[in-house]
Amino acid sequence: MSDIINSNQNFQLSIKNEADLEKISFIGAALSSIDKLKILQLLSVKPMTLSELSRALDLAVSTVSFHVDSLVKAQLIFISYEPGVKGHVKLCTKATHNLYIDFDMVTNSETKILNSRESIEMPIGNFVDCNIQSPCGIAGKTEQLIENDSPNAFFSPNRSQAELIWFQSGYISYLFPTHFFKSNINYKQISFSFELCSETVYFRNDWPSDITIWINDIEIATYTSPGDFGGRRGKYTPEYWFINSTQYGLLRRFTVTNAGVFIDNQLVNRRITFDDLKLKETNRIKLTIGIKDDAVHKGGINLFGKHFGDYPQSIIMTISD
Repeated sequence: MSDIINSNQNFQLSIKNEADLEKISFIGAALSSIDKLKILQLLSVKPMTLSELSRALDLAVSTVSFHVDSLVKAQLIFISYEPGVKGHVKLCTKATHNLYIDFDMVTNSETKILNSRESIEMPIGNFVDCNIQSPCGIAGKTEQLIENDSPNAFFSPNRSQAELIWFQSGYISYLFPTHFFKSNINYKQISFSFELCSETVYFRNDWPSDITIWINDIEIATYTSPGDFGGRRGKYTPEYWFINSTQYGLLRRFTVTNAGVFIDNQLVNRRITFDDLKLKETNRIKLTIGIKDDAVHKGGINLFGKHFGDYPQSIIMTISD
């Protein structure tokens, strides 16, 4: 049996609705600690037992159980029971994938479309332009795709199978379509999320690199990656890949709204806004990721696909109202 029957929910709640107030308060409590958010991160990858969560987070099972109860109460996860060595074990599964809470008390007579958004995932091998310097390379899910340190081989047809791309300096660009734009929706923000880290020989967890992001050739932000991460195998890094090489990165989200540019919800640039990008005036959206010639930390870049690193995704573009 399970504590919540309905999974894969998309919540739309409002403080105008008295019936929603208790549920909103439960959700607030459930999201009030880093450990609970880390549980949601882990369950986004796969269902896990209490013992597995305990080991992954280095927390006591009793502490994990307390956090899980809070998340269940908020209907953000649900519990099912499976046969175990000593009876049944609790299996935790994420129940909610999208959550929208409306804090506006003003009633709009016009039809309001809540959380209108479109997302496109771009494989990291589908780049359309690059100008990179070695050391560099491209690896796939089952084998390395080009010879190491061969910038001239980057446009090999095999690049479409890329799951890990690395280079010391330069840039790489992707084009995203705009066919999904709807004329009746006033889009207000765009974001790109992907897994990345610095690049050096083997790996070095303390190796900063200034990685700059451009949208439609407009520089929006520079993110300083703290290191080139290794020391343990990435959750999705294939077995053939050398354990003494780069293993995983950090998942980062770059968002542009009319309030400015955000990295993981932290405002980093007020000068560039969504309107500056003029997205509706072109038939494609260009994303460029690179290391500037005048970067303070020229520490290279690793870009991860679905089958490398810690996160099962490539480059995801999301545009919303």
